[in-house]
Amino acid sequence: MKKLFSIVLTLIIAITPIMVNTTTADGKDYYRSFSKLDNHQTRGKDYDINKYDGRSNTAVIAIHAGKIEFQTGELAATIANWTGSDLYTFEGIKDKNNSILHVTSTHFNEPVARSLVAQSNITLSIHGCKGKRAVTYIGGQDTVLGKEIKASLKDAGFKVVNPPKRLDGKNPKNICNKNASGKGVQLELTVPLREQFGSDSGPTDTFYRYAAAVSKVLH
Repeated sequence: MKKLFSIVLTLIIAITPIMVNTTTADGKDYYRSFSKLDNHQTRGKDYDINKYDGRSNTAVIAIHAGKIEFQTGELAATIANWTGSDLYTFEGIKDKNNSILHVTSTHFNEPVARSLVAQSNITLSIHGCKGKRAVTYIGGQDTVLGKEIKASLKDAGFKVVNPPKRLDGKNPKNICNKNASGKGVQLELTVPLREQFGSDSGPTDTFYRYAAAVSKVLH
C-alpha cells in the first residue's frame, strides 16, 4: 500500500507545473456543483482524481489542485504521505482556463471525495486564495485542531491570521465538515505563500518546512 501511495504522490507532483492561478472561493463558480461540471468536462482530459484510501481515520484533501490552485495538491499529498493519512485530490489538467473547474467547498459533491471524507474522523482541506501577503487562513469547525496547526505553523515561522467570513470554512455543508465528527479544518494559503513552495528544481525548503509543521500536528 505504501508503494501505491508513493506512486500517487509522484504522479501528482509530476503532472502539476508551477503555475499561478488565483481563482478561489473569492470568485463566482462557473459550475454550481461537481455534478454540473461533470456533464461538460471529461476526466482524464480536463480534470483528474487521485485517491489513497488506507486504514487511517484522517483524510487530507485538495479539491482545487493541479492548475486550479497551484501547490495545494502537492502539499496535501506530502502531508498525507508523511502522516499515513488518506488522500484525495481533484486536479485541473486543462491546457487553459482551469478556473472553470473550481467548485466551492459547500457545493463540491464529487462522490469519491464525499465517501472518503465521510469515513474520516479528522479532515484537513487545503486551498489556495488571493492575497498580497504570505499568510495562511485557518478555518473549519474543528477549532481545537485548527489552533494546534496555527501554533505549529507560527512556531515554524509562518504567518497565520484569522480568515475573512467567506474563507472561514464554518458552513456545515463545507466538505471539510462533512466527516464522521461533523467538523474539519480548512487551510487557505495565499498566492505569495504558495509561490515560495516551488522552483524550477522542484519543491523548496519552505514547502517542506510548511508540510512538516502541519504533519507534526496530524501525527
